[in-house]
Amino acid sequence: MLRKAIRSPHLVEVLVSYGMGTAFLVYMCLFQFEMGFLSWLYYAVFGSIIYTFLEYWFHRIILHEILDMAHNNHHKWPRNLRIIATPILPVHIYDCVTVVVFVYMLGRPAAYAINCGISVGQIIMDVVHVAFHSHYRPWFLESARSYHLHHHFTPNNVAHGLTTPFWDMIFGTLPTDSWFYYKRYSWARFLQLPFPLVSFILMALLAGETTKTSSKVDQKLADHDSLVSPPLASEKPEETSRRNLPHGSVRSNYLSISFVSTLLCMLLWETCK
Repeated sequence: MLRKAIRSPHLVEVLVSYGMGTAFLVYMCLFQFEMGFLSWLYYAVFGSIIYTFLEYWFHRIILHEILDMAHNNHHKWPRNLRIIATPILPVHIYDCVTVVVFVYMLGRPAAYAINCGISVGQIIMDVVHVAFHSHYRPWFLESARSYHLHHHFTPNNVAHGLTTPFWDMIFGTLPTDSWFYYKRYSWARFLQLPFPLVSFILMALLAGETTKTSSKVDQKLADHDSLVSPPLASEKPEETSRRNLPHGSVRSNYLSISFVSTLLCMLLWETCK
C-alpha cells in the first residue's frame, strides 16, 4: 500500500486527486464562506506564488540533496515518462500541513483560497513536466521545456524552477550566461514573474516560437538535447528498456488510493480548528 502511494502517479490520478480537492476548496470558499470572487482570486494568486516557492526548494533541496539517489533515476532516464509526476502522498502531506498552518494564521476561508492556488500550481507542474520529456512541443511550452532540459544537461547547479525562473533569480541559480534564451534574447532575463508558466509563455510569445512536429523533435533530441543517448557498455538490458517508457495507462487500484487519500486530506482540513 505504501509503495503504491509513493510511486509516480499517472496524470489522470493527478487531475482527479488534486482537481477534486481544488473543487472542494473552491466550493467552500465561494458558497459556504460566501467569499467574494475577487477576494478568492487574490488569495489564490498568492497561493500560486507560494507554490512556485515550494516547488523551487523541493526540487533544489529535497530532490537534489536529500532524495538525490531516487531523483537521479529521472536524470538518468529522462524519457521514462512513468517516473516523472510527483508522488501523491508527499504532496498531500505538505498540502495538509500548509492548510493547517494558514488556518491558524489567517483563518479557514483565506487558507482554503490560498490552497486553491497551490493545488492548481501542482497540477500545472506535473502536467507540463511530463510534456517536457515527451514528444509534445506546443509553442507556449517551448521556452519552459528548454529551461528544464538545460537543468538536465548542464553540470552546474542551475535552473531548479520548473514553472518559473523567478526563484532561480532570487536565490542565485539563474543560468544567465548559459541558457539559450538568455544568450539569444537579452530581454528574456527581465521577464521574471513568480506565477506558474507566465514568464515562460511570455518568452515564447515574444520569441515567436512555433509548435514543433514530432519528426523535428526526434532529430533535435538525438542531435542536440542528447535525451536519446546510446546505451552504455555497462548498462544492463532491463536498464536500456527503461529509457523510453511511455506514460502508460491509469490503474483503477491506484486511482482508488488517490481518491481515498484526497478524502482524508479534506477530512483533516475540516477538522482542524
